[in-house]
Amino acid sequence: MIDYNIIRQKYIGNRNLVDNVLGAFAVRGLGFLISFVLFPLYLRYFNNNAILGCWFTMYSVLTWINMFDLGIGHGLRNHLTADLSLKNYESARSHISSAYILMGGITLLVTLIALVVSRYIDWNRIFNISTDELSSAELYQGVIVTLCGVFSFFFFKLILSVLYALQKSAWPNLLNLISTVLMLLFLWVYTPTGKIGRDFVTLSWVQAISGTLPLLVVTAIVFGKELKSCLPSFHCFKWNKANDVLSLGFLFLLVQMVYMAITVTNEFIISYFFGPAFVVEYQIYFKLFSIVSSLVALALIPVWSAVTKAFVEKRYGWILKLIRFLYGIAALSVLLQLAIIPFLDPILKLWLGSKAIEIDLPVALLFALMSCEMIWVSVLTSISNGLGKLKCQLYGFLFASVFKIGAIVALASHTSWTIVIIVTIIGLLPYCIVQPVLMHRQLQALNKKEEVQHG
Repeated sequence: MIDYNIIRQKYIGNRNLVDNVLGAFAVRGLGFLISFVLFPLYLRYFNNNAILGCWFTMYSVLTWINMFDLGIGHGLRNHLTADLSLKNYESARSHISSAYILMGGITLLVTLIALVVSRYIDWNRIFNISTDELSSAELYQGVIVTLCGVFSFFFFKLILSVLYALQKSAWPNLLNLISTVLMLLFLWVYTPTGKIGRDFVTLSWVQAISGTLPLLVVTAIVFGKELKSCLPSFHCFKWNKANDVLSLGFLFLLVQMVYMAITVTNEFIISYFFGPAFVVEYQIYFKLFSIVSSLVALALIPVWSAVTKAFVEKRYGWILKLIRFLYGIAALSVLLQLAIIPFLDPILKLWLGSKAIEIDLPVALLFALMSCEMIWVSVLTSISNGLGKLKCQLYGFLFASVFKIGAIVALASHTSWTIVIIVTIIGLLPYCIVQPVLMHRQLQALNKKEEVQHG
């Protein structure tokens, strides 16, 4: 029997952190089970791989924009964590107000520009889908609805940074679960009309509403109760606080941009260079092999703010102990990831039934390697983000993104869609090697200095 109190005290030393990690596993684990139920429901909803591939591609673009918060959310998260740790609520309100006003102004401007520019874009060409399969008018309507939903999410998701700063990382996972459940209920209950274009637009509306509504509700709850004294206000906006958020946030923004080019562009790249039908095959492999890596990444979310808090309090020894613990978790996760491979066929048949694809072992091994690498990257970034040490990430991810895009452009016409996975793995290797060495040296030096001062 596992004694979680021993884990909290001996190995981690932070009960709230472990509780959040366990909560993330529980909530997000349920979310993954639901997402597996969703996939065959999507297949039933469209019954056309080209249209489904287009939807998945558009949904992946959604993911890009959702990650792309101009660094404001990440900057707010770190500064607000420090403010709350020091019980400086006046500074906390100024940081929150400045972040919300900045994000609101930028979101409004970008939304207006996007709505105007989108009228002149050939979306069928962008998503590589013919007008015979999905008319340009219906695709355009779906894109507009999706964009409005995304930019609403873009603004309201600032509450997630506030929740992380409050050391309540289980809440964002719960909100994501609620959104997934809302989508599941729709796909389960709704009967498609058979008119693909109309069904495409309807699904776009459901996606937009299910993503934003939970954020709106929890925003009202948080600022109505726990942080009532920190309610965003125009008169609390301060340029120096906005600069605090943006200066740290700018580095996060750059890291976000290059990381997006590595990890969340795969569907779009495959659709553009190889055709949207291959996106469905990619999604099947990806969902199977992303279970462990995604659970680890989500369980690591509370680590970021916990490290920031410990860094502010100069508890460098605790951070080093945490890193060793996380390395062990990463090793176990990699073994679990590889253990999935022998059971792929029965899992796939149980999951998709008659629509299951035939497993290609070399392709499966590539996805397993990529997922193992992502586990390692998640551990490294959760620590370095908490420390606010982002330059190694920036340079490592920049190299990986340039290498990936260049290699795909050069090789796409001579190979299959799996080249996307191969170049992703190769591109991230330098970062995976250099980051832990630099991080360990920096923390050891700080810890030694602190021990000398208090020795």
